[in-house]
Amino acid sequence: MSATREGRFGTAAAVCGVLLCTPPCNAIAQDPVTGIVSRVVGTALDARSRQEVENDIAIDSSLIKRLLENKGDDLKDVSTLVFAQHLVLAGSVKTAAHKQVAEKLAAQDKRIRSIKNDLLIGGDTGSMVSNLVIDKKIGLTLTATKGVNSVNMRWKVLGSRVVLMGIAKTQAEASLAIAKIKSIDGVKTVASFLRVAGK
Repeated sequence: MSATREGRFGTAAAVCGVLLCTPPCNAIAQDPVTGIVSRVVGTALDARSRQEVENDIAIDSSLIKRLLENKGDDLKDVSTLVFAQHLVLAGSVKTAAHKQVAEKLAAQDKRIRSIKNDLLIGGDTGSMVSNLVIDKKIGLTLTATKGVNSVNMRWKVLGSRVVLMGIAKTQAEASLAIAKIKSIDGVKTVASFLRVAGK
């Protein structure tokens, strides 16, 4: 297993501890690199139940493991976005067959409520460095935007394309989040799988 994949498991455990143990907070922070001022939001804004948080972590870690163990197919560039037991497969694969295999592996977990397969077949998904820079900007921008609760959103940067999922309270919040991401330098398109609460 690569260091990156191992790191994801460690990150998942750390996130679990933060989500379940950290008290709500509402502070102001400025990123030293971008200068973007953001609101630090607490876990009180998380739309999920405690059980859903635990299920999301378990779903993500177990699916990553199945993808890595499936040695017959090249699925190393498949990323998983999970929120409230809804899953979006993002990233890239070499063929349509690989795309189907990834979805079948995901479907083995009956805790998953829905699966959206947004895997690209081939194509440019950007460099790791540029993707990380855009990812950071998205997080800071959404957190700083009044009317957007970014703690309930997940995203994946693939070059100039961003895959977005999670929950928005209203359609207006979803539209604002998409618009803010599109305004970031380097982003050309946003594939949104945001669900509006109650719909």
